[in-house]
Amino acid sequence: MKAEDFKSYLSEDIDRIKRVLESVGVHRIWEASHEELRGAPPDTNNHTAISVNVDTLYCCYYKSDETLRTDIIGLVQHMRDESFPNSFRFLTSLFGLSSSKFVKEDKIDPLARFKGIRKKNKPIASIEEIQVPKFGKEVLADFIMLPHMSLFHEGIMPQTSELFDICYDPQLDRIIFPHHSFDDKNAIVGMTGRTTHSKEEINQLLIPKYWNYVKGYKKMYNLYGFSYAIEFVKKHGILVIFEAEKSVLKNWTQTKNEGYSCAVGGHEISDVQLQIIMKYLPVDVEIVIAFDKDIMMMKDKKTQEHIGEEFLINTAKRFSKYRNASYIYDTDDLLEDFDSPIDKGYRVFHELLEGRKQVK
Repeated sequence: MKAEDFKSYLSEDIDRIKRVLESVGVHRIWEASHEELRGAPPDTNNHTAISVNVDTLYCCYYKSDETLRTDIIGLVQHMRDESFPNSFRFLTSLFGLSSSKFVKEDKIDPLARFKGIRKKNKPIASIEEIQVPKFGKEVLADFIMLPHMSLFHEGIMPQTSELFDICYDPQLDRIIFPHHSFDDKNAIVGMTGRTTHSKEEINQLLIPKYWNYVKGYKKMYNLYGFSYAIEFVKKHGILVIFEAEKSVLKNWTQTKNEGYSCAVGGHEISDVQLQIIMKYLPVDVEIVIAFDKDIMMMKDKKTQEHIGEEFLINTAKRFSKYRNASYIYDTDDLLEDFDSPIDKGYRVFHELLEGRKQVK
């Protein structure tokens, strides 16, 4: 049996996929949609950390320091920390299949040398080649166009919420954050819904903290708040890159709706997001990486060495060849463990901003 044959066997029955996940300690497994399973890794209760496409068996394991993208066999290999053949034997034996039939074929490919060169020099996807569906604001018609009170308590003024079309979904009890296109603030390309339920309810009822209302929307092809910020980024000569939408909204509230920030939707900046910034901003604009405190304090899981600052430096270096680049690092312990640099208010954010570290 070949690996592809085994994956075809798994995809025939969703219960087989669940059995594989359970065998490596994945728990709290639930069906996020008819085509996706979600679950929590053995060491946490985050039931959205692992996702599996039930048709393709493509998997994502979202961790604080990285995102693993692989197939289901690769996921098992990662979870068991072993070689591919050992993982394959484990999986086939799990279903009573013969592992002895698995033979890794060593085919001679006369074009292998040239394919290797092409792989090493794979061109970055161009923003001109990416087609993202755009919608008008009529897609928000079914929601209540009023900001949720919880945003006000977090330091986001109603005027800012209104500017960014923040609304509320009463059916799913979610605050809706529309994502406007990086090149058109009147066009909506995605909508993220954040639940208003408590952590206890999220864990007990298996409620996803975030929900994507636009199927197929990829945050890696856009920058939240970018089209709004361009004018003021040029004015201030600085672009602050946060992880999440709410950090951008807080920046806009603190600047009386003249914000100079955007959010990448995580702690990885994609090649497309890099291109957007390079194309639309002047060369004299400084790029500031302002990721959350848990990224600053990130440790290597094997050695337990602090690697957070190195990660921030390497992220900033992606821009430093073309722009002045820097990063925020909380050396004075002003933030809590999972805070964004702006979560503690205007004074703390500007203290961190003024103390940012330059990267050459």
